[in-house]
Amino acid sequence: MFSKYNFKVIRTLRRRLGMTMEQLAQKSGVTYPTVAAVETNKSLPSMKTLDALAGALQFSASNLLALAERRMVQIRRAEIAESPKKNQPGMEKLKVAYFDKGKMIRTTAAAGERIHVMELHEDCHEMAYVLNGELSLRVDDNNYLLREDDTILFDGVLDHEYDMITDCEFITVHIPKDLRSIKELLDSKSVDIIKEIK
Repeated sequence: MFSKYNFKVIRTLRRRLGMTMEQLAQKSGVTYPTVAAVETNKSLPSMKTLDALAGALQFSASNLLALAERRMVQIRRAEIAESPKKNQPGMEKLKVAYFDKGKMIRTTAAAGERIHVMELHEDCHEMAYVLNGELSLRVDDNNYLLREDDTILFDGVLDHEYDMITDCEFITVHIPKDLRSIKELLDSKSVDIIKEIK
């Protein structure tokens, strides 16, 4: 049966909760044969069944349906960032992989260097993970000391800059606030940027 939905995700979620198919059937009030047919993609669930299974798996029906949508895996190569603007301290230290409005950025900088590249930001949340070294992050008027394996999440629209205290390597991820852009990206069929892993 061909469908744009892959309900094998139910099996994954069920196993994460340590449930058997029988337990999921009992907890959801759906028959065992129905659970087996849905999670092996032999039949599509009705809305009532989807809602019951989602509840038993601690999800909303809409989130379970979104998880079941077939997705492609996308691979991007990070490249050295380029800027048409001058006065973007540290731009040459960045390698950026673009995922539409989302970005993953690897930064390698020496002690004493500053990274202040607001040009790369759209309306996004920014997460940073320090791989090694120590840095000071200023977000508006607040300073945060980050060391190896420290992480931070903040509104990427706020003015911010990274100052290296020691030689440092860190990853930042820009996550669009409008998550529909992530969904559109995952639904994209553009061959030049997508590789399906089988």
